[in-house]
Amino acid sequence: MNKILWTRTMNDLHNQLCVLGVKWLRAPASLGGPGCNIAMSECQAADNGETPDAIGFRNVGYEQHTVLVEAKTSRADFLADARKPHRVDAAKGMGDFRYFIAPMGLIDVAELPPKWGLIEVKGRSLKVRAGHVLQPRRPAPHYSKDYEPWRHPANKVREMSLIVKMLSRVGDVDAYQRELKVARNEHARAARDYERAYERAEHAERVNFILRNRLEDAGISANLDEMTATLRARARANRSSPLPATS
Repeated sequence: MNKILWTRTMNDLHNQLCVLGVKWLRAPASLGGPGCNIAMSECQAADNGETPDAIGFRNVGYEQHTVLVEAKTSRADFLADARKPHRVDAAKGMGDFRYFIAPMGLIDVAELPPKWGLIEVKGRSLKVRAGHVLQPRRPAPHYSKDYEPWRHPANKVREMSLIVKMLSRVGDVDAYQRELKVARNEHARAARDYERAYERAEHAERVNFILRNRLEDAGISANLDEMTATLRARARANRSSPLPATS
């Protein structure tokens, strides 16, 4: 295969894996994901160190952690990953929990580094083969999951640096926050107006129902269309009748 075509194909596969990784990071636990509030792909911290293929941040209740996803498209890429400085010293890397995402059959669960998870991809389908999301829930009264067997000593300074750098690219975060507040207030007002209009419509329906029943009880047709047609016919008849003679 042409080397340029091969490189382009591998890059396309890598990009697809990154996109799927972000999608999985955002997926709730009910869909087999870690339920991250924020997820992003191929972003670099300010120190030009590790560039996560995908990383997610979860802050829900007592669960406050990060999840790293590394995309691997070949065996050579997977084997070379172990030699990176932030893999040799896990505390230098990002992600409290870490996963490889790769085409099905590329990586065996038995070859995973300690505390690493694995997401296999077939087409656009994902299957988690190992990782903290597969931990069973504890019995009552806690029902929580014990993630400690999968937790890494993550570099929180670098993670914070990455968040700051990404927010700086967004622009004026405070301006967006104010605009979001205004938009939420307008949405709330619109929702209240809708509720009032809905209540008025329901009231009108009830009144209309009562009036129809009373008309029927009085022997008067409650068919408004028929009544309207009758009134229009009478009006046309009155207009067409000759005027009385005057003396």
